[in-house]
Amino acid sequence: MKNFSKLKAGAAPVAIGLALVAAPAFAQDAPADAGAANAPIVVTGSRLKQPNLESATPVTVVSAQEIQDTGTTRVEDLINSLPQVFAGQGGNISNGSSGTATLNLRGIGSERTLVLVNGRRLMPGDPNSSAADINAIPGALIKRVDVLTGGASSVYGSDAVAGVVNFVMDTDFEGFKLDGQYSFYQHNNSAGSNILDANTAAGYTTPSGSSTNGGAVDATAVMGTGFDDGRGHITAYFGYRKIDPVLQGSRDYSNCALAGSGITGFSCSGSSTSPTGRFLLSGDGSFDSYQPNPDGSQTFVPGFNIYNYNPLNYYQRPDERYTAGFFAHYDISDAVKPYMEFMFMDDRTVAQIAPSGDFGNTSTLNCDNPLLSAQQLSIICAPSNVIGTRIDPTTGASYDVAGVYVLRRNIEGGPRQDDLQHTSYRGVVGVQGDLGMAWSYDAYYQYGRTNYAETYLNDLSATRVARALDVVTDPATGNAVCRSVLDGSDPNCVPWNIFTLGNVDPAATAYLSTPGFQRGTTTEQVANASLTGQLGEYGVRTPWATDGVAINVGFEYRKESLELRSDQAFQTGDLTGQGAPTLPVAGSFHVSEFFSEISLPIVQDSFIKELSLNAGYRYSTYTNAGNSFNTDTYKIEGTFAPTADIAFRGGYNRAVRAPNVQDLFAPNRVALDGETDGCAGATPTYTAAQCAYMGVTAAQYGTIPENPAQQYNGYIGGNQTLQPEVADTWTAGVVLTPTFLPRFSASVDWFSINLKQAIQGIGADTILDACASSGDTFICSLVHRDAGGSLWLSPNGYVIDTTQNIGGLKTSGIDVSAAYTQPLGGSLGKLNVTFQGTYLDKYEIDPGVSAAYRCEGLFGSSCGTPNPKWRHQMRVSWDLPSGLGASVRWRHFGPVDYINGNDHLAAQNYIDMTLNARIGDHYSFRLGVNNVFDKAPPLSGHVGAGFGNGNTFPQVYDALGRYIFAGVTLEY
Repeated sequence: MKNFSKLKAGAAPVAIGLALVAAPAFAQDAPADAGAANAPIVVTGSRLKQPNLESATPVTVVSAQEIQDTGTTRVEDLINSLPQVFAGQGGNISNGSSGTATLNLRGIGSERTLVLVNGRRLMPGDPNSSAADINAIPGALIKRVDVLTGGASSVYGSDAVAGVVNFVMDTDFEGFKLDGQYSFYQHNNSAGSNILDANTAAGYTTPSGSSTNGGAVDATAVMGTGFDDGRGHITAYFGYRKIDPVLQGSRDYSNCALAGSGITGFSCSGSSTSPTGRFLLSGDGSFDSYQPNPDGSQTFVPGFNIYNYNPLNYYQRPDERYTAGFFAHYDISDAVKPYMEFMFMDDRTVAQIAPSGDFGNTSTLNCDNPLLSAQQLSIICAPSNVIGTRIDPTTGASYDVAGVYVLRRNIEGGPRQDDLQHTSYRGVVGVQGDLGMAWSYDAYYQYGRTNYAETYLNDLSATRVARALDVVTDPATGNAVCRSVLDGSDPNCVPWNIFTLGNVDPAATAYLSTPGFQRGTTTEQVANASLTGQLGEYGVRTPWATDGVAINVGFEYRKESLELRSDQAFQTGDLTGQGAPTLPVAGSFHVSEFFSEISLPIVQDSFIKELSLNAGYRYSTYTNAGNSFNTDTYKIEGTFAPTADIAFRGGYNRAVRAPNVQDLFAPNRVALDGETDGCAGATPTYTAAQCAYMGVTAAQYGTIPENPAQQYNGYIGGNQTLQPEVADTWTAGVVLTPTFLPRFSASVDWFSINLKQAIQGIGADTILDACASSGDTFICSLVHRDAGGSLWLSPNGYVIDTTQNIGGLKTSGIDVSAAYTQPLGGSLGKLNVTFQGTYLDKYEIDPGVSAAYRCEGLFGSSCGTPNPKWRHQMRVSWDLPSGLGASVRWRHFGPVDYINGNDHLAAQNYIDMTLNARIGDHYSFRLGVNNVFDKAPPLSGHVGAGFGNGNTFPQVYDALGRYIFAGVTLEY
């Protein structure tokens, strides 16, 4: 069944070929292929096919022309530019990348945004998340994208909490089309004095002059033809995309990891795990820090160096993608119309971050180590720092062991690279048809599968690091040798001499380096059958309406399965740069659902223009290995148009998100989870009494080392007793299509989403803050510090943050959109103007263990990526009859403040320009520049890992400078 966002013919037509139709769908004409005025049509957000159906829910339509005008090679970049969409996974994330591309409507999470292709689910794209990977979408075949924001679970099922993104493909394409594009980024490095001063003070040289990189090639071939006198049709496509990497070291504003802010001033920060090495004495509880003498002598001096990890990190990941597929149908008769869809995608990308090392993975040094000089032994093995005595298994002699956390960067081994590959298949087989004048049906089976392969390179083995530091004198040769070589437990071990600068043996680097492997699959199966009845054919209509009551009833079965297998290095937590073990996970759930929908036109073209209602209901039964539960979702929507010039609309939806396989079955483990430990550092932000609530002794207070990289451990994982989260979503708005101003439409819509029983972790930072402020025994018991009081130096320090049904989220605001077309007459062509904006009135997070807090206009820590109060984009296009065209887009992103108020990111404005030329019937060219003025992104020292990268949020702002593209389309 095709889902179209087409509305009442003749209602103030606005050409669907606008660069971006920001207005609601019923401000548009039905395109020519819709057929007669009474042709059955479907709006995204409803399964009912009716003549003249209008949408009571705001639907934003992104056209194929807009994809070309933005020059994007990544579909997520286009959708993310919409004011309703917030940052998800994408190509500008390195540390924390999944290798996928996801969408995040309303900023409440990618797993709460349902992605459809032709009205049917796109399968989960990664074993670590239920969110769809839109890398699978071939951009050149997109006919349009319908974005419905607001709950739609009664129509489509679980996950449609924030809304639905429906990619409508051009399945009726005729002929042959070849589309190719090349693009790249260019930035003039001319950092301001605050950035230059920070780099200079740290001894770094910032890049200068023009930097041009990040080239991308994107090509797609599309073929379509009808057969058997038009009864059948097939459209096939093949696509290839290759994107080159961009290093953070190529941009002046990302050359070093910034600390501070534009308000307090920037400085270059980094990691205390440096190439020179840092040795923290822990046996005496002092955590005094020493490092090898910079003069190269075999001595220690107090202090440590900070390592600048930014230059080697990817700002844009390299990516290579292949796509292929087809869409086919054949009409045997009006009652039997089988159809098929098949989509294939193979995407491989590499996330690169700074070299691995010993990140405090080892906590002892042996005092009979010949690599230590007498001066070093006097510090490391001072009596107060010795924690015990051991027996050498070879000689039987005893030796002392000192408490020392070693932090040493393995720059000799090169940067860490996370090689991520996703190969997906999606197939649909179905049949639809008409059963007489009043009834039609649609039944299909869908199977989707994603194969996942991760190969992690250039990390170190914690086991081998410990052996390579446990060095003794070989009695036979007098040389330094690993103790494991003499006792036979590891004859391949090579001593790692990190006690004197420049003495690391390449053989030791090769011995320590070890890859990690993970492989996994996700599958989704859907069987759906529905029946639609146009009861007006039986006279079931009100006296004031021309269209009758329409109903849709159906049944759906869906099963999702996941299996993730990890090798011994991942499972045992042996990879030093991973922070924690990554354990295998496997599980599945299935759901059986009954759904129904009814549309009731009450008044049409009578004493008022229109009054109609639409309602839906879905009953679902979920079953998994550990639990079963039922859910109800429902909606009621209405449209009231007193005249043809104005219409009011509104609706209520009860939406749900059922726990996915990862939510249910992910193994519990220690992993990086928090950013701020208020009890760490020489001057903690929490008081001694507050830190005592969470296990910090008086002696430890003020001595716990702070992690310069702002990363702390959490104990995370799944929960098989989870229940669905529920949301109440409301919309209310007005649509203007004034007859006195033809070709103009505008809408203003209020939205509200209230999410309860949220499936989430509380958040390590939130737990620490709640404990500090309340001293609550239960909350404080979630904080487990290691022997030294740290939450990051060893896996024994963590905050329990497993997934629960707890807390919630509320968001509300106003969407504004408008579109206008003005013919200029004769050879001057026409002018198109579109506008879209969103005002975020409320973004409130309830962690469930402390008071709710607001995040509109804020970013960072527990507020996440920037949440501006106002965003908009506007495009002005001028199209000439000769085939030439030009357009300018203005993107505005409002200012935001750091959650604690000590940082501010100014409003950002970007100007994009595109030129188009159509030559004859077969060729069209495009040339464009996004971010014409090379505006640098707003910078902060509080971006964190994950969606933060290179001192900014590159999935939000234009982080790489000008984006320049040129493309050509050949059609026959």
